[in-house]
Amino acid sequence: MRKLITMLALSTTCFNAIAAETDTLKNHASGATLQIGKYTTSGDWGFYAGHNSNYQQQFGEKYKISEHADILGVVAYIGTTTGTVSDNDYEIDFKLWGAKADGSPTDTGYIEDGHIDLGDVTLGGPTVIMFHSHAHVDYDFFVTMDLGDYLHDGLGGDTVGLYHTADGTRTAADISSTNYRNIFQAHSHSSVSWKDFYTQFTTPTAIATHFAIYPIVEMEEHSSVTFANESIHVSAPYPNPCNQTVNIPYYLNRSQKTSFTIMDIKGQVIEKYEATPTSAGQHTKLIDISRLPTGIYNILIAGEEGAVAMRISKM
Repeated sequence: MRKLITMLALSTTCFNAIAAETDTLKNHASGATLQIGKYTTSGDWGFYAGHNSNYQQQFGEKYKISEHADILGVVAYIGTTTGTVSDNDYEIDFKLWGAKADGSPTDTGYIEDGHIDLGDVTLGGPTVIMFHSHAHVDYDFFVTMDLGDYLHDGLGGDTVGLYHTADGTRTAADISSTNYRNIFQAHSHSSVSWKDFYTQFTTPTAIATHFAIYPIVEMEEHSSVTFANESIHVSAPYPNPCNQTVNIPYYLNRSQKTSFTIMDIKGQVIEKYEATPTSAGQHTKLIDISRLPTGIYNILIAGEEGAVAMRISKM
């Protein structure tokens, strides 16, 4: 069965190039500014989404797909309080979880995981973390950053956090219709207890955001992805492989700007169709690839609330 992929699993160099182009599945606009929120109130310390005085250890984001997919790993944006690393060997775990009927992550065990030493992280930039094995998921799933038992382990002077978008980028419609878009887990030695980040985060105030942790997803031919507020539904390009033109079906539940970017296997932009207003409803973007050499390309589809890159083969 032919597959489409949001990021090519070829080499670390290729990963970093593609990650820098932000061409992976995400729940916010490609141009959104990332920040790393810190507690500043008296008696509190640490990051909103990281090591903190509330001893929250795990943070994650939910992604919506139809049908099935393989998750290869994640791209994450990570920072430290000082912007440097004291303990190069401090290990951070990244996990894949399924979703229960109520929309929350499963609490009976994660599906797959991968690790990275803090010394190998690109602080403030995209870091690729591959899972130990490709993991199969059906429909919605979560990817998380787990800081482990840092309450007892000691950090060697490091305080680590996950970047996120500005307050308000998780829309009111997304909040009202879908709790557990992004989640956290308080430190515990017993069962995992998940909480919705927006509705349970009250200090200093509720934050409507999306975490900068993006899955590397290989999807089956008839699968599709839906961005956070279900504002865009993108299906697989066809025909694929292609020769002269390729069609990208997508559905908008409201009028918004959409853009399409063709990139080569190294993440270099070949051609970009600038964002233009598009009406609500079903659409198909026809892209002429007749001038391109034979090879593999990514087409990045970006809307106002999400982005995904899909692989095509030019014959």
